[in-house]
Amino acid sequence: MKPLAHSTAALLLASALGQALAQAPASADDHGSHHPATAPAAPAAQESPGITPADHSELSEGEITRWDPRTLKVTLRHGEIKNLGMPPMTMVFRVNDASMLAPFQPGDKVRFRVERKSTGYFITRIEAAR
Repeated sequence: MKPLAHSTAALLLASALGQALAQAPASADDHGSHHPATAPAAPAAQESPGITPADHSELSEGEITRWDPRTLKVTLRHGEIKNLGMPPMTMVFRVNDASMLAPFQPGDKVRFRVERKSTGYFITRIEAAR
């Protein structure tokens, strides 16, 4: 898949993010209890449906170590996640749609944006690292 196609797919998936988050159940292995709660970000003006300016900056870097399309969970060995105040570690994140991770395999280096929701940590944007 070409980089432009990744961006287009990410935009389409992000627009459906809000509805799916409200329906996604939390599970014990989301590691939410390991991290301090952060204050919710102030609402930002949207550039395009489902994408806020914050999604275009502060992408974190990591490596996919495992992902399971059946459970919509991906394990990333990541560096600092500044928007969450999270130090480098390896942990499980969730996605709303398996197609978001379809182009990736374990071992791939990625740049991503993750948000903490009441139901866990969700990747809202992911792309191949350059």
